Amino acid sequence: MSEAVFAKPPAHGRIANWLGPQISQRLLDHAQEQRENFQVSAIGSGESKRIDLSLRQSRRLRHLGDLEDELRGRARETLSAMFQQFGAARFEPSKFELEMVAHGDEAFYGKHRDTNVLTGPKFNNRRIISAVYYFHRVPKAFSGGTLRIYSFVGDQDTGAFIDVEPTNDTLVFFPSWFPHEVLPVVCPSGRFEDSRFAINCWIRR
Repeated sequence: MSEAVFAKPPAHGRIANWLGPQISQRLLDHAQEQRENFQVSAIGSGESKRIDLSLRQSRRLRHLGDLEDELRGRARETLSAMFQQFGAARFEPSKFELEMVAHGDEAFYGKHRDTNVLTGPKFNNRRIISAVYYFHRVPKAFSGGTLRIYSFVGDQDTGAFIDVEPTNDTLVFFPSWFPHEVLPVVCPSGRFEDSRFAINCWIRR
């Protein structure tokens, strides 16, 4: 296999108007109602889970109420498009992980992967597809917050990455083992309701 394969950014998909204005507004309303329950975003999992503000600054909400089942259902309906985009064999997910994240002024998430690169039996029950749904108030009151997805050997100097703007009511998905980051957000008002909101969905094998 040519090394050039590892220097290319991954295949990714984008679906505009994924949920529509009504559900998008319900998500905004839920965020506002639950704003006091958003917690500082952590990194890692299990015993390695920790808060590291040098790597990640945002706030997240794990409980989405009645919206959870709807979002999982929509994600399941989109699986065929995801598999087709990646040219991958279909599998039955073991789990759809969900969280809502608010990126306010100066928030970001440094370069990271959502899963380990594993094969064989250990590949089961791992995050395979990362999907992000963007929503925000209209008109948009922030700038920045671009999702940057890297190749395996790419960095800011090689140009081996793609940038995806956080467009309202848009779903973006990509393989979970590719490095990626959220570039800093600029939100002049500093108000919570003006944040860059997203639903992170990880699809496990």
